[in-house]
This record gives sequence, C-alpha cells and structure tokens, in this order.
Amino acid sequence: MSFVIRASSFFRHSSLLIRHFSLLFALSTYSAPVNVDLPTVMKLAGANNDEIQLARDKHTETLAESKLAWQRFWPSLTLGAGYRRTDGNVQDIAGAVFDVSKQQYTVGPNLMIDWSPGDMYYAALVAKQKALAAEQLAEKARRDIVTQATGRYYDLLASEASLAIIEDDLRLTQDYEKQIGGAVEAGTAFRTDLLRVKTQVSREKLAIRQHQEKRDLAAAALAEILRLPAETELRPAKADLVPVRLLDRKTGIATLISQAAQHRPEMKAAGAVSTAAAWERERARVAPLIPNVQAGYGFGGLGGGFNDDMGNFDETQNAYVGLGWKIGPGGLFDKQRKIIANAQEHAAHLQSAQVKAAIGREVVEAAAKAQSSHDQIAINDEAVNAAQEMVKLARERQASQLGVVLEYLLAREELTRARQSRVKAVTDFNKAQHSLKRAVGR
Repeated sequence: MSFVIRASSFFRHSSLLIRHFSLLFALSTYSAPVNVDLPTVMKLAGANNDEIQLARDKHTETLAESKLAWQRFWPSLTLGAGYRRTDGNVQDIAGAVFDVSKQQYTVGPNLMIDWSPGDMYYAALVAKQKALAAEQLAEKARRDIVTQATGRYYDLLASEASLAIIEDDLRLTQDYEKQIGGAVEAGTAFRTDLLRVKTQVSREKLAIRQHQEKRDLAAAALAEILRLPAETELRPAKADLVPVRLLDRKTGIATLISQAAQHRPEMKAAGAVSTAAAWERERARVAPLIPNVQAGYGFGGLGGGFNDDMGNFDETQNAYVGLGWKIGPGGLFDKQRKIIANAQEHAAHLQSAQVKAAIGREVVEAAAKAQSSHDQIAINDEAVNAAQEMVKLARERQASQLGVVLEYLLAREELTRARQSRVKAVTDFNKAQHSLKRAVGR
C-alpha cells in the first residue's frame, strides 16, 4: 500500500515538473500564446514574486539577529603577542620617581567576558519574537500574492469565456445573415432585414475586438504578478467557467471568524509583536537590577627586562572578576525607559485588536460576496434558460412569417448578455471563495 502511495506521489510530482518545464520552454520562444492553469499560476506566484522574497529576506535577517542575541553570551577569545618598552621617568607605587629603561613582551590567549545579563537575556527573547513575527509576515505576503494572482487568473479566464460567447454568437449571426440573404434573393424577405442583420454582425465584430483587448490586458496583469516577461501571451487552460466551492457552506460566520483568529498569519505576527513588547517591559523593569559582569583570564609567556634584555621569559597568568550596576539612563532609576516600554506594549495590544477587527471584516465581506455570487449564478441560470426559450420561439416564428428578424436578433442579444452575466457571476463566486479561504487563514 505504501508503495502505491509513494508511486502515485512520484508520478504526480513528475507531471507537475513536466508541466512547469513545458511552460518555461514555451515562455522562451514567445512564438505563440502560452496556456496556464490555476495550479501553475498559484505555484509561480508563490515562487517568483519579489515581494515574497523581500519578506523572506526580512525573516532571514531577524532570525540571524535572534541567533546573534544568544551568541552574545559567549565569551570573547583573543590570541596574540604584544611588545612594550618604556624609557624615561616612571613612578612606582610608593610615589618615587626615577629614570628607567625597560621592555617586555607577552605571548598567549586572553579570555574576556563583558556581560549585561539582564539586557542580553531579554534582548534575546525579544529578538526571537520578532523573528517569529517576520516569519508570519512572510507567509502573509505569500498568501496575499497567491490570492491576487488567482484573482487575475480568473479575470483572464472570464475575458476568454466572454470572448468565446461572442464568437459563438457571431458565427450564428453570420449563418443567419446567409439565410436572410437567400430569402431576399428569393423575394421572401425585405432587404431592410438583411441590413439589420449585417449591422448586428458588425456590432459583434466590434465587441469581439474589445473583448480581445480586455483579454490581453488581463494577461499582461497576470504576467506582471507572476514576474514573467511582459510580452508573454498568457491564455487560460480552459475558456469555460464552473463554480468551485472551497469551504463548507454550512459553516457559520462566527466559526469562520474564530478560525481566522487562530490561523491567520497576521494574528500570529501581532501576537509575537505583543509578546516582544511584554518582554521589553520586563527588560526595563528587571534588567537594571541584575549586575553587569566583567571577567577576564589570560595566560601565556612574559619576558623582558632592563635596557635591551630580552630574556627572563617564563609562563604567566592573570584573572579578573568584577560586578557592577549602572545608574541613570538604561540602568537603575530610569523611569523614562519604563514609560516607553509600557507605551509600546499598550500600542502593540491596540494594533493586535485592530488586526483582529480587520480580519473579522474581511471574513464577513468575503462570505457575503460568496453568498451573493452564488445566488446570482442561480438567477443567471434562470435568465439563460428564459433567453434560450425566447430565441427558440423567435426562430420558429421567423420560419413561418415575415417581419420578425428584429425580434430574433433582440432575443439573441438577451441570450448573449445572460450568458456573459453568468460568466461574471461564476468569476465573482470563485474569486470570493479564494478570498474567503485566505480570510479564514487556510
């Protein structure tokens, strides 16, 4: 069983790679329009966009800062050699001044510690939370770009579907033009009817050109967000639109908002920022109470003597440990630092509340748009059925009597508008479904 699963996963990934390589090969030629489907668009949007990469770079930077904050607890080690010479008057400990000529040289390592444990500890905790926030913001950027690319793909798909509807209508109108032309020659139809049909043909050709322009603009917008060459002619894999539901319709708004509060990366980032602000407040309160530590230990060799004597070389070692408290700005009795930290924590909580409120609004709006688009699809289905019936009746009357050409053309216009309106409703529904999925945090 596991072999079957692994094999199917291998072939699925292999087919995806083949599709991507085919897309890249097609893009390198630019000789013909390139067909793309929604999964490819979503993967390209999540991989190629520089806004996502900027957010990831910011996360990498904050993650390195977090690691560096903990590394500041490591002592510094130096290894080297030194030479020192003194000529002239010096003063000894007792205060006597005398003339001397001496020199010394040292060789060996020195281990030094200069710690502010309180500040270093809390700074590391704050840096960790900032790294978590940056990670979530990078994920937010990725989801935003993918959702935006999905919307532009559906715009392209809708333009192509509307164009296909008008092209289909043009073919039928041109066939009808030939029939009316034959009837005019046979004397069973008026030339006015033929001219009316010809006018309709020209109008539909104009609409086709306008929709081609709209399709090309949508393709350019999609190529921009996918960071593909501007001259790439993208075309959707299919020109027909079907409604795709991504979330259970029975799920209530309150449940969706609750899920969004748990899963949205913005909420996780806001929570990390609030936690960082809380650690900053604790840092301002506790860190000054913890003494600074300075310590050092060195060992090696020491040599030298009076005048030019370079001998007397032997081992030497020294050690030092000291504690101290800083008083003033950044240390004890620094009230302004505490005020600033408290204000920053309060601001972080307010920003978190704002993010939560905005997310709730996004969920409600996306759910409302999805429901409205779903209802509009049903209404448009009724309109399409009525328009098809109207076209059928008009065609039957036209076959039995004269003077109903205008009625038939108007019926076909109504059918075309109804079909295009349904395309828009399905497009809006699919876009709303992706927006709702993003709003919920899935």
